[in-house]
Amino acid sequence: MKKKKKVGKKLKKNMPTLSKTAKLIIAAAAVFMFVCTFSIFYVVLGSYDGLGLPRSMPEHDYQLSGISKEKGRLSYEDDNFKTVAGIDVSYYQKKIDWKKVKADGIDFAMIRLGYRGYEGGDLTLDSRFKENLSGAKKADIHVGVYFFSQAVTVEEAVEEAKYVIRHIRGRGVTYPVVFDMEPISGAHRIDDLSVLDKTEIADAFCQIIERNGYTPMIYGNPTWLLENLDLRYLTRYDIWLAHYTDETDYAGKFKFWQYTDSGKVKGIKGKVDLNLMFKKK
Repeated sequence: MKKKKKVGKKLKKNMPTLSKTAKLIIAAAAVFMFVCTFSIFYVVLGSYDGLGLPRSMPEHDYQLSGISKEKGRLSYEDDNFKTVAGIDVSYYQKKIDWKKVKADGIDFAMIRLGYRGYEGGDLTLDSRFKENLSGAKKADIHVGVYFFSQAVTVEEAVEEAKYVIRHIRGRGVTYPVVFDMEPISGAHRIDDLSVLDKTEIADAFCQIIERNGYTPMIYGNPTWLLENLDLRYLTRYDIWLAHYTDETDYAGKFKFWQYTDSGKVKGIKGKVDLNLMFKKK
């Protein structure tokens, strides 16, 4: 019998080998790609630069005669603007059937990402945030997020904004990222903040959101917006107005309007906040 040729060893001898330099280049490229990927998804840009110059507060251009109501829901249209319907949700709404929500005429959802504790100040992710975000997107509903702030310094506001960015990056959030600071009944962290303090905190949060490629927005009812913030320093940011009425008399410019906390939407058990977003035609 003829002896079999040892092909394997011969092939190995003839295969080109990488030099140490080439191996180092490949390793460096791999590290570079890892760092770039890490930076895209985890590194949040920015620090707070302080308030800019105050500007006169712009007023909205909506005509109240354009508001209509049907089956408990408001809508608006004039020559320049029209509205789309939305909701805002958190873990309080429990399990949501997002397909039914979409079928009931809801175009967008503002989802609570999390909150800072009003006593201890810890940052906490809403227990249904990921579930709500995923469900809404699968149902082809546009999504934005809001964060309940109890920041007492601009440093804490920056921390909150970066916390939000890390949880939404790469998740398809295309609607605004909202700063939501509200008073709590009883003692809470923000009790002793001045109007200027709250204004700087709101601005710091929004600056970081904006620098990382998202649209910042500030939430509040008329009293909060007019008495707790100096909006002359915040005119660059859109406002989400919370005013539970069919005809708001708030004169300032706003883009979202939360007009009731007692809405009914298929797919959601119990009450839910209803909103309008004003869009230019």
